[in-house]
Amino acid sequence: MADIDVYLSTKSKINQANIGRLSKLENTHVFSYQPNAQQALSLTMPMRTESYSYPDLHPLFQMNLPEGHLRQAIERATAKKYGSDDLTMLTLLGTNQIGRLSYAIANKPLVEQSQNTPDLKSMLSSEDANLFAQLLQQYATSSGVAGVQPKVLMDITTKIKDKATLPLQSYIVKSWGNEYPELGCNEFSCLTLAKEAGLPVADFYLSDNAKLFISKRFDCDKDNNPLGFEDFCVLQAKTTKEKYDASIESCVNTIAQYVSPIFRQQALYDFFKLTLVNILIRNGDAHLKNIGIIYKDLYQYKQGQLPKTERKLAPFFDIVSTVPYISADTMALSLTGSKRWPKWKVLQKFANQHCGLSTKKSNQALEEVMSARQATIKVLESLADKHPSFTQISEKIQELIHSGIRVI
Repeated sequence: MADIDVYLSTKSKINQANIGRLSKLENTHVFSYQPNAQQALSLTMPMRTESYSYPDLHPLFQMNLPEGHLRQAIERATAKKYGSDDLTMLTLLGTNQIGRLSYAIANKPLVEQSQNTPDLKSMLSSEDANLFAQLLQQYATSSGVAGVQPKVLMDITTKIKDKATLPLQSYIVKSWGNEYPELGCNEFSCLTLAKEAGLPVADFYLSDNAKLFISKRFDCDKDNNPLGFEDFCVLQAKTTKEKYDASIESCVNTIAQYVSPIFRQQALYDFFKLTLVNILIRNGDAHLKNIGIIYKDLYQYKQGQLPKTERKLAPFFDIVSTVPYISADTMALSLTGSKRWPKWKVLQKFANQHCGLSTKKSNQALEEVMSARQATIKVLESLADKHPSFTQISEKIQELIHSGIRVI
């Protein structure tokens, strides 16, 4: 596919503005804004008359391309008829993407994907072990969400006491392969730790049979309107393949550059606390795509100007303990040039020199993470009782949490 039109959702995915065209010219991808465009599509790509050329697909457009199992599922269903290059993949995903962007074949209208909307309570209580396979078959070709684990985007209805139906909300529904058993219990427990430590996370659920992990989309406001979202791969101008090729220090620089000044101090504190959580549970997959920035719009954001919109860290997501599966796993991003799990002295120095935190504030962050352990251990024990196959993993995570951050 040579050309696709890029649209921007402005409200509940119904007001779509064609803001530019993405083309592939030999080995170069080129994006050009429409002359009448009113908004920029990215913090890294302000409006200008000159095109944006990139040897690979631009990081912004790479951001939501499925990886692993989900991409394979889409290609199995569509490659014979449509092909499997990246631009074709974007148009197949169309309007159902993380963030505000949508895609259509050049000079063709956007195709709205209408799907059934299951009930959240029914999904959580289902005993059907094959439910995710059915969801994948139905929703895979309309799920623009990155990551190697199987997941789909879908709208789900919720009810109060089987009477009042709440407004339609968008969710990410995930499963996992045999190489990462009981990953849903793992993620539910680790996100519980983050939440109990006071970190912002999207609402999350685990199905009764522990076969599905469901989280509310973090890129929608309370009225389900799409927000702009850009992960740190995009903001650091890196491809998806380079998501591990960075440092924790570089993430601080990204926060300083892109988060609005009014929110920056809290963002640096939260990021330091997130780093403590990831080290405590040994999350070796805390890469650049698992943290991002959200904002409402980029109206009249042009080259040479600062964006007027408020920009915050997105709620945190995809927090898991990887060491139970990969015993010798290391950090995803380096700190002080090393990917070894650091000691408290190193972390305290990082907090002071890079995050601008006093010793009192860094100690406070540590105390908040440590105080979240008790509630998390109860969750781990409860899940192990309900799902015996999680017992060994639960015990390993509990061991890590009990050990705490190394002091010496």
